[in-house]
Amino acid sequence: MFRQLRAVLLFATVLGSYAWQWTLWRTSGRRFFVQRWERTHRQNAARLAAGFTRLRGVFIKFGQVVSVLAPFLPQAYGEALEKLQDAVSPRTFGEMRARLVEAYGADPLRHFREFDEVPVAAASLAQVHRAVTASGQEVAVKLLYPNIESLIEADMRVLRWVMPVVHRVFGFRRSGSVIDQVDSMLRHETDYTHERSNLERMREIFKDRPQVIVPTVVPELCHKAVLVMSFESGVKLTDNDRLVREGIDRSAVAELIVDCYLQMLLEHRVFHADPHPGNLLARPGNQLVILDYGAVEDLSEPLVAGLKKVFMGGLSRNPQMVFQGIEAMGFVAEDGDRALLEAVSLEYLAVLRDVKITNFSSIDRGQLQKLSGFNQLKGRLRSVTGSLQYPEGYFYVERTVALLFGLIGQLAPERGLLGIAGPLASKAMMRGFAAQKAQPAPEAPNV
Repeated sequence: MFRQLRAVLLFATVLGSYAWQWTLWRTSGRRFFVQRWERTHRQNAARLAAGFTRLRGVFIKFGQVVSVLAPFLPQAYGEALEKLQDAVSPRTFGEMRARLVEAYGADPLRHFREFDEVPVAAASLAQVHRAVTASGQEVAVKLLYPNIESLIEADMRVLRWVMPVVHRVFGFRRSGSVIDQVDSMLRHETDYTHERSNLERMREIFKDRPQVIVPTVVPELCHKAVLVMSFESGVKLTDNDRLVREGIDRSAVAELIVDCYLQMLLEHRVFHADPHPGNLLARPGNQLVILDYGAVEDLSEPLVAGLKKVFMGGLSRNPQMVFQGIEAMGFVAEDGDRALLEAVSLEYLAVLRDVKITNFSSIDRGQLQKLSGFNQLKGRLRSVTGSLQYPEGYFYVERTVALLFGLIGQLAPERGLLGIAGPLASKAMMRGFAAQKAQPAPEAPNV
């Protein structure tokens, strides 16, 4: 209860700050108001980042979500909250032992020849320990944090309470839908039966690509809160010095990552939705290890159809087709100003077409503003957001693209995600069309 009170106090402080800003707007000149408004955004974004770090758990995850939704929110929020991607400290083994006892009984370590009490990785909902089974297999043991299920329930109640107020302040439509998607994501990531199914599904998708490594589950040691799988080592994609020492071609690995995602998205309508550097490793021979399958999501047919149209419009340099793809994905609200959105989108796409970036790992502020559409939205943000709605399921796509943009920019700075995705997207779509044609036609019903 104390934790939830702290969360409510955090949100109340932020919202009270905006209420005070609104009062000043009613009594002060516009120039003064705009200056204070920008400062208020920065202060509140910093408040939320610090508060979410202290609260941990679901609020770390929610902060990561908000950082991805930055195009719909003031820029300060994306800048402050993106740092939460790595701001997770591990729990002690004394705390985590309860999960092992729950799964294996009073003497849980009897199933293991070795068990490292210091985790090799920690996230917002779980952490991973290296171990060796009684039969000698090296494994990764993923443990949910104790009581995380009840914390999710309580924390989601707080978020559902505050989101309608956020809608009023920022004019962001379908905020309730975003919360539903976050809730669904959290439930998936704490359901290890679901994650085991995802692992097997991905192994099937990449069965013909030996350079892509997906862990193997050890079913006899799995439990509802414990997931045991083969331990897959590799080099972190952010460890440039070691990548060089191991003879790993960063550009080749970047191409493999992008090609894998296009294969998942465009050919199978499913994708791994958490490609942060801790979940993707490289091995000599330019192999790719993909870890953590809690966030694997299906795409709806409208989203896939819209994405394909966006890709085709980008490849053919047809901004009108790109906007049609955005509309097909479901971004335009039924009562929204379609003409305004089309004008802003086409203006932004025209600017984006002329942006020349020679190093995606060090984009300057001017380039970042062009990529984010800052100048096109300046002065029209509330009108634009009032005409937008958030398509069901798109959160996962946007989160994934944002993470890939930064990661690929580090691995292949000269080309970046945009430069690599173009040629590969057309090949992935052709493979998808060929696979559809190869499927047998449905049998005619007996009359």
